[in-house]
Amino acid sequence: MQSIDPHFLPWQTDLLKRALELKASHHLPHAVMIDSNSSQDMTSFIGHLSMLLLCDAVTELSPCGQCDACRMMLAGTYADFSLVSLEADEKTQKISKNIKIEQIRNLIHEVSLTHQYQRLKIAAIYPAEAMNRASANALLKTLEEPAPGVLLLLVTHNRGRIPITLRSRCQSWSVGLPGQAQAREWLANEGFEAQDIERYLDYAGGDPVLALELEQNDYASLVKQFKTRFGQFLRGDLSVTGLCQELLAYELSLLRRLVNMTLTAYCYQSSGIDADANPHPGGEKSRAQQLLDLRQRAQNQLRIEENNLDLQLQLEDVLISLKQILTRRLI
Repeated sequence: MQSIDPHFLPWQTDLLKRALELKASHHLPHAVMIDSNSSQDMTSFIGHLSMLLLCDAVTELSPCGQCDACRMMLAGTYADFSLVSLEADEKTQKISKNIKIEQIRNLIHEVSLTHQYQRLKIAAIYPAEAMNRASANALLKTLEEPAPGVLLLLVTHNRGRIPITLRSRCQSWSVGLPGQAQAREWLANEGFEAQDIERYLDYAGGDPVLALELEQNDYASLVKQFKTRFGQFLRGDLSVTGLCQELLAYELSLLRRLVNMTLTAYCYQSSGIDADANPHPGGEKSRAQQLLDLRQRAQNQLRIEENNLDLQLQLEDVLISLKQILTRRLI
């Protein structure tokens, strides 16, 4: 086990309080699925929640950092805590796309062992949606027949990808996004300029963690540059190959976000509503449906970690299709 850096965000306090109350009343469930709407890496949150539940002297929502459990958790030596996550391939050093069955079997073995300490034993799986079918099936019996004094945490950004057989055997907790006021305050405390907060929250769909990440990558400049070059492509002043070569210089997640943002904007425009669901004239339902279909196709085609397809060819296909839809005269 590696050392952890426990951390939580202000809008996650309700979930932490709930966990502590359940512990105090001896009503902690044996398995919890925590569903996060944010792009935040949840590893530090898992560490913080686990330390809270193990700590001998919690103050407010902070573990003491000094008791035996805290010191061992911080050092990565607490024997009754396990975190299963995506691992690097020994040969290629690339991060695996799936949590493998061997990892789940090792976790099941760990939770079946006698407790090393007179405390709760915690086993976490993150991202839980990365379990393949075999991994999920291997975990099912452990959820059906839980060992005493064990808490299983399945933490996910996409609970819909987890089999219902697992979801139905877990208590469901959600980590939502903060309200606009709290998101603005947090970003201001992170050093955001006031004039940038609304723009980046809009880019990030209200997720302040993602807004911060996008700002650090100067996403606003990328959007401006992309709009200019995409306009040249639509007018025939720039080839699809030239546009794609420029886009491929971007980090993959930013590239996908730009393409999805563009397709979504055209979907709204063609459907006759704006991004705030206000109607506007000029809606073209046929074109809107074509754009919706293309957006779904683009999301699948540009997910190259899963489909092993050539990114440039897939990107060219999406952009050519988009140009054809936008320039085609509707009958």
